[in-house]
Amino acid sequence: MRGVFMTEKKSFCVKLCVLLASVLFVAMLSGCGNSNLEKYADDISELRENLFAAENADYKITAISGKREDPYEMDGVSAGKRDFTVITVTPAVFSAAKSYRYRTEIGGTVYEGDLLPHPFAQSLSVDIPATVQSDFSLTVFDGGEHAFEMKSAVTGEIISAEKAFTIALDKLKNELKRFRGKGSPDPEIYIRLVENPIDGSGGYFWYVAFVGENKNTVAVLLRADTGAVSAVRV
Repeated sequence: MRGVFMTEKKSFCVKLCVLLASVLFVAMLSGCGNSNLEKYADDISELRENLFAAENADYKITAISGKREDPYEMDGVSAGKRDFTVITVTPAVFSAAKSYRYRTEIGGTVYEGDLLPHPFAQSLSVDIPATVQSDFSLTVFDGGEHAFEMKSAVTGEIISAEKAFTIALDKLKNELKRFRGKGSPDPEIYIRLVENPIDGSGGYFWYVAFVGENKNTVAVLLRADTGAVSAVRV
């Protein structure tokens, strides 16, 4: 009986070890499947992947949305992050004497308040602590009332932020070695979907930048539709 008991006990231990090994193997596979955005999440100071626009005879309005560092500072160190949507309102005729306000709803929450004038341009803006991923409504008040439907500014297919980031990592792999000195912190990372910054021909681009200590920066600009490299900063 004792021999049978020992055999059963040994068999149970073997099965338990096999089960634990299987669980560990699955966990390792899951870890290997993590995206680059997940792998570098602690170092990403800005991920901007949503753009919206609307206009009429009186106003041109744009909105950018995603997640970014707070406080927002390009200093080579990535700190705490928060959701954001920045709405920029550009009047056809700007009047410093006017009071401009806004009202919108994002994710079931209503946001409203003053639009603050830009110090160097004849435009106004507000930074809302929420991310918007689909079309939304916005009302601007200037003594009158102007309603807008903020539509996604991106038409046609574009590559994902994950794909753009992966292309950037490969394109800049040699340049990124400069950040890997002994005791050096990892660079902070900025991933932005932007309007064409090169010329007035339209289209969208992914800008991916790595910023180290002393604001040492390497970056790449990719066509958002194809992922082709348009410019490199090293």
